[in-house]
Amino acid sequence: MRSAAARATPNLAGPAGAALLLVLLASGCGGPGPADRSAGGPDELIQAVQAEIQVAAMNEELDSIVQYDRLSGSPGELAAMEYLRRTLEAEGIPVQVDTFMAYISDPVSASVEVPAAGFAPQAITVSGSGTVKNLQAQLVDVGTLEDLPPLLMEGGERIVLDADGPAGYAEHPPYPDVRGKIALVTGAPRPEPALQLTLMGAAGAVFVHPEELLNDLTITSVWGGPSLMDYHRIPTLPVAEVKRSDGDRLRALLAQGRVQLRMSTETKTGWKKLPLLVATVPGPTPDAPYVLAGGHLDAWYHGGTDNAGANVAMLETTRALFRHRSELRRGLVMAWWPGHSNGRYAGSTWFVDQKFDELRRRALAYVNYEGMGQIDAKRFGGATTASLSALARDVVLQETGDSIRPRPPGRSSDESFNGVGLPLLEISHSRLDQDGGYWWWHTPDDTRDKVDAEVLKVDADIYAAVLTRLLAEPVYPVSLTAVVERLGTLLAERQETAGTRLDLSEAMARQARLLETVKQVEAAAAKKPGPDMDLAVVALLRPLHRVLYTLLGPYHPDPAISEGPLPGLNAVDMLAANDPSTDRHQFARTTLLRELARILEALDDAQARAEALLGRQP
Repeated sequence: MRSAAARATPNLAGPAGAALLLVLLASGCGGPGPADRSAGGPDELIQAVQAEIQVAAMNEELDSIVQYDRLSGSPGELAAMEYLRRTLEAEGIPVQVDTFMAYISDPVSASVEVPAAGFAPQAITVSGSGTVKNLQAQLVDVGTLEDLPPLLMEGGERIVLDADGPAGYAEHPPYPDVRGKIALVTGAPRPEPALQLTLMGAAGAVFVHPEELLNDLTITSVWGGPSLMDYHRIPTLPVAEVKRSDGDRLRALLAQGRVQLRMSTETKTGWKKLPLLVATVPGPTPDAPYVLAGGHLDAWYHGGTDNAGANVAMLETTRALFRHRSELRRGLVMAWWPGHSNGRYAGSTWFVDQKFDELRRRALAYVNYEGMGQIDAKRFGGATTASLSALARDVVLQETGDSIRPRPPGRSSDESFNGVGLPLLEISHSRLDQDGGYWWWHTPDDTRDKVDAEVLKVDADIYAAVLTRLLAEPVYPVSLTAVVERLGTLLAERQETAGTRLDLSEAMARQARLLETVKQVEAAAAKKPGPDMDLAVVALLRPLHRVLYTLLGPYHPDPAISEGPLPGLNAVDMLAANDPSTDRHQFARTTLLRELARILEALDDAQARAEALLGRQP
C-alpha cells in the first residue's frame, strides 16, 4: 500500500509550472519521446502522477460542475462541458468538441390515481416510457420482477417466452391476465420487465420502488442511437413509478376488490444535438497506440456522485498524465460522454460509429469512470473483462490493501466497445448497505454534499495507477492466458448443463491448444515489448472477446440487457429443460449449433494470429 507521505507529496506543477510548460510547448520542447522516459519505472511514475491530483483543486472543480443541472442536451450540460474544455485548454492539452444528433427521451411527468378512493400518490415516469393521457383500466397485481415470465433474448431480436403470445398468459398459471390492463409490479423499471409486460399485453405499468424512493431510470433496450436493426425495440409501454408505501396502499385497495386506475405519462422523445468533449495525451509518436478512458458528463439533476466526482477525477488525471507525457509509452484519449442516461449511452455509441476503424487499429482498452467520491465509501469492487482482471486486483491491493474479485462486465455504463473488442476495466468504491447504501442515486438528492473530495482522492489515485500502468509499463499489462482460461471454464460449464444434448468437445480441444500457444505469446511479448506487440496482443484477443461479451458481433450493439459472459450459449438451459420433441428444444439446438460455429471460428482466428505472431519473433 502506498504511504500517506507519498499521497501527500506537494503539487510541483501548479500555475507557475503550467505556465513554464506552455513556454516549453511553444518553443518545441517538452514533447513526448522515448529518450525522455524516466528511469524510475512505473511505481515512481505512479506516485508522481498521483502527487499532481490535489484535494483542494478537486473541491473547486466539483463546485464548478455540480452547480449545473446536466440532463443531456440541456444548457447545464453544455456549460459544464465548456468549463472542462477551458480548464484543459488552459494547460495546453489538445481537446476536441464534436456535436451530433442523438435520440433522447426526457421524462416530463406522470400521474397515478384511483378516482373511487380519492387516492393520487406521487409518481414519476421514466426515460423511454410511452406517452399516454388519462388511461383508465383495471389494475392487476403481478407481484415482483421475479414473478414475471422468463425472458431469453437470442441475438437481441428473437424473444422466447413460456406462452405463445399475450393470449397464452391467461391460460398459463401463475401469470395473470394483464391484456388491456395496468400491471402493478414491485421492482425497478428496466428494459427486461418492460419487454415482458409489453409481450403479455399490458396497457400500462406502475412500478413500486422497494424503498421510499423514486429513482429516475430508463426502460429502452436500444443501445445508443436506434438503427434499422433495432428501432422496433423502442418501447411504447406507458410506465409510472411510485414509492413503496403508495404501492402498499394500492395493494390494500386491491385486497378490497376490483380497482380502476387512471394514469398519465409524458416523455419528450426525439432528436437532440449533444456535445462530446475529448482530450488527448499524445503518445510518443502520432500513430502510437492509446488507451481510451471516459465517463458520462450528463446527469439526473445535479449529479454529485453520478457523475461529477468521476468527471473531476478524469480532469485531474488527464492533467497529471499530460504533465508526465514524456514518460509514457502509449497515448491516452479521455472522453466526457453525453447521452448516458436519457440516450442509453448515445455519446459513446456515436464515438464507436465514427471511429470504429481507428479504435480497431490503435486502441488498447477502455477504462470507465463511474460513481466516484461517495461519502463514507468503504467497499471496493470492480467490473472487468478477464484480460484486465489481474491488473484491477493488483492496483486495488497496492493502493488500498483490499482484495477484490472483479465481476464480469454487464450491459451498463458506457461499455460500448465490446464490438471493437477492447478490454474493459472499471473500479468501484461504494457505501455499505448498513450505512444506507447509495440511496440518493438518480434522485434530486445527489447533491454536492454527497461527494467527499478526500474519498475522491483515493478513487482518483486508483484510476491514476491503473492508467499509468497501462500507459507506461514496457510490457502491456493485459492477460491473454486469463481470457483463454475464462473461455475454457465457461465452455466446461455449458457442456455440463447440456449433457449429451450438445457436444462442445471440439471447442474445448481447440481452447486447450490455444491456451498453450498464448502462454508462448506472452513469453515472447515480455522479451520484445513495443507498440507493434501491444497491438498484436490486443488483436489476438479480439475474436475471443467478441464471443465472450457480445451476441450480435462487432458492428451492431447488443441490447441493453445483461446476458452474462459467453451469452450465445445461454440457450443450453432451454435445451436441457425441454423434451427433444418440442419446438423450444429444437429452436435452442439450432441457435446453439450456430453459436458453436462462431466460437470455433473465433478460436481458429486467435490461434492463427498467435502462431503468426510467434513466427515473426527472432
